Amino acid sequence: MIQTTKLVKTFKNGDVFTPVLRGIDFQAREGEWVAIMGRSGAGKSTLLYQMSLLDDPTEGKVIIDGHDTHTMSASEKMRFRLMKFGFVFQDYALLPELSALENIALPLPMQGLTKGEAYGESIAAMERANLGHRLGNLPSQLSGGEQQRVSIVRAVAHKPKILFADEPTANLDNESAKRIMEIFTELHRGGQTIIMVTHEDQYAKLTQRIVQLDDGKIISEQRS
Repeated sequence: MIQTTKLVKTFKNGDVFTPVLRGIDFQAREGEWVAIMGRSGAGKSTLLYQMSLLDDPTEGKVIIDGHDTHTMSASEKMRFRLMKFGFVFQDYALLPELSALENIALPLPMQGLTKGEAYGESIAAMERANLGHRLGNLPSQLSGGEQQRVSIVRAVAHKPKILFADEPTANLDNESAKRIMEIFTELHRGGQTIIMVTHEDQYAKLTQRIVQLDDGKIISEQRS
């Protein structure tokens, strides 16, 4: 489902070049749940951003579901992300002026659904996530755990090929984080491919495989 080859990412600030990824070769199979771990600055989120086409590598290739993304234009990458990926971030990334339901339904017409279908799918998805009583609430009226559950529902409402999650439990209390991981476990059991950056061992152990990064390189991989 995902393959990177000799992936390099270097950031430039004036005359200073900072290498963050140093030739990453990575693969993930369809339906696999992979945790990416490492100390702060190891390159975890940068790798996730390259694989999810939110940023372009300095060198190397990213192949997703058989598509060589190196040959895609910016608009083709945007369309590819919209149709095939779901994203969950640690800051929830919800639009504050929209209700929970509106946040979930907003991208669905761009993915081919009518407005009526988008709201119908969104309501059903919120009810499955035990959020049916929060349809009309603004993000500011939700707890951190509820906001993250809304962001997950939004991410998977269009049944993406790959779900990318960047520290999805970082801002949550233990009980909320446990509930989020239960949702991820349910999604994985349903066949969802998940790539998750985390710094928490207890949640990484729920995945199938743990990839450790250090100084922009993969230093180990193990089955969990």
